[in-house]
Amino acid sequence: MAAVTSLNALIEALGDGQPINKVLLSRSRHDAKIATIVRLCRERGIIFQFVPAEAVERKAGVKNQGVWAEIAPVRFFSLDAALADAQTGLVVILDNIEDTGNLGAMIRSAAAVKTDAILISVRNSAPVNETTWKTSAGTLGKVRLVQSRNLAMDVARLKKAGFWVVATDQQARMNFYDFDFKGKTAVIFGNESKGVSPLLKKNADQLLAIPHDRAVESLNVSAAAAIILFEAWRQKKG
Repeated sequence: MAAVTSLNALIEALGDGQPINKVLLSRSRHDAKIATIVRLCRERGIIFQFVPAEAVERKAGVKNQGVWAEIAPVRFFSLDAALADAQTGLVVILDNIEDTGNLGAMIRSAAAVKTDAILISVRNSAPVNETTWKTSAGTLGKVRLVQSRNLAMDVARLKKAGFWVVATDQQARMNFYDFDFKGKTAVIFGNESKGVSPLLKKNADQLLAIPHDRAVESLNVSAAAAIILFEAWRQKKG
């Protein structure tokens, strides 16, 4: 995974819109360049954190400029850019997926059904890093990833663009295979332990369940995503 350890290089990378997962800043640095980095991170919704100097040293080495940033292996798109040439009318929304393995597996499934865009919340989500790249089997470059600062607002934008928004919920009355995926559809998959957040459930047009034997409490979120996305693909191809 590439990293940036130079103040000037990081300011340039932030200004150029390079995909950055997170930024660590030494608590011992307080100057104009650090202030510029903080401003640019806030403008782009990039997670940054002030940490002890030793924490930066462990990442960037003994001789460092008080900064370390992790560069993502792929570029991110705006939602408008991702939908500009939409072909399948299928969008995936990942609500606080915390495990990089799950994230990579879900991206792989989404790529296999030619998803137009994958929205990933900026905060409280697993980073798009080397582990994600490996578990996605190199499919990261085949899908358009969107870093969402506010998933609820982006859901509203998708609805305005003509998408029907559905969310997974094991208590839902409708099973996923009874839903008509032929139209423009955005599917929300939730956190591994908490599921889809209450706000996004409330804003969804329909909740969908995956029926399974009661002996199993729930399915892994990446498995659930594969099941639903391939059903959507089957319907759209049919």
